Amino acid sequence: MSESERRFQRYALTPSAFSRQRVKALGFIGSLRGWKECRVKDMSTAGALLLSKQEHYLGDKIEVELQTVEGRTMVFKGEVVNLGRDHATSQHRVGVRLETPEHGTSEAQFLDGLQTRFKESA
Repeated sequence: MSESERRFQRYALTPSAFSRQRVKALGFIGSLRGWKECRVKDMSTAGALLLSKQEHYLGDKIEVELQTVEGRTMVFKGEVVNLGRDHATSQHRVGVRLETPEHGTSEAQFLDGLQTRFKESA
């Protein structure tokens, strides 16, 4: 399955599945800003759509941290490829192309199991 096909099989992440969702830009500026709360709206094996109060820019390298209610912490690395505004919440909509995690890591297992834990996004 190609990356473009995987991008369209998105799954809506329920906020109750996570105790914490955060985002951080990489690099010097990102280290100064630190982690900021976000909401991962949906995710696929190729990318994620998140809502954040913090502004990001096209091409930014970022990390998205998800901590499950079971206490497992996963950090996904990616690049901002799409930007917008969610008018209902007045937050930034950030489209992220995810780097493929190493096989066998908790991040790879989570992405492989998206279809079993979450409903397909409309």
